[in-house]
Amino acid sequence: MARQVSLADQVDLLFAYGEARGFSTAYRTIAVATEENGTNIRKIHYGENLNPGLRTLTALARYFEVGLDFFMCETQAECKDYLSGIAEQRLLGGVPQAMIGISEDGLKIILALVHIVRKAEGQPQLDDWKRFV
Repeated sequence: MARQVSLADQVDLLFAYGEARGFSTAYRTIAVATEENGTNIRKIHYGENLNPGLRTLTALARYFEVGLDFFMCETQAECKDYLSGIAEQRLLGGVPQAMIGISEDGLKIILALVHIVRKAEGQPQLDDWKRFV
């Protein structure tokens, strides 16, 4: 059975997630941006504060642009899956907007490229992709 993830572990994963996306993980920077106490953020990160308030957790979630429900995950794997899902949603969320104004031929090329990438990554193919190309 997977080990229960601690709040400190969750915050550590959140910091790694944020760092990979260009967020500052300096306690002072987070404190200024969230109007929280930098020392308290450090204590949470190092497991010295095991019961921060809802306001603090909400501030951290907002700063790193994740939902408060991130703190509901029970294992490290679950937390990582949550964070990778958010990253994927952000990337995919921009696709429709980015495709506005592209010609029909251009869209067909994009779909063909998606097919090639899925094949290269060993992903299942979309059954009906060819009807669009």
